[in-house]
Amino acid sequence: MALGWLISTIVAGLLGTTFALLIATMNKKVVKNHKGDIDFSKSDIYFHWTRWDYTIILAAAYTFLCITGLFVFLLRGDNIDSPWIQFFVHQTFVFSLITFIWFITRIAFVFKGIKERWSHEFK
Repeated sequence: MALGWLISTIVAGLLGTTFALLIATMNKKVVKNHKGDIDFSKSDIYFHWTRWDYTIILAAAYTFLCITGLFVFLLRGDNIDSPWIQFFVHQTFVFSLITFIWFITRIAFVFKGIKERWSHEFK
């Protein structure tokens, strides 16, 4: 039975949606140009510590807790048939992927903003 996978999918959907909403609500502070691209000269949000950074930290901490839970249940001798192992494997995979993607996206926006805003300082 894949009860752990099912519960994990529901939990991942709820937590992922909550985290995504926390990040998406910052879009109202982003200034866009006439083409719809981000105007980094007027949008300072990517150069400050924001909810996005806290969300990345929360997702990373949750991933670490899931890895720890997986480790504990594996040390107990449980196998993939255990709902706990299924839950923690799925959560660890999903949230490590989400955290990595959000972190890389955040860094990409900062670097793109630096490049567009202070391009005259680079040769």
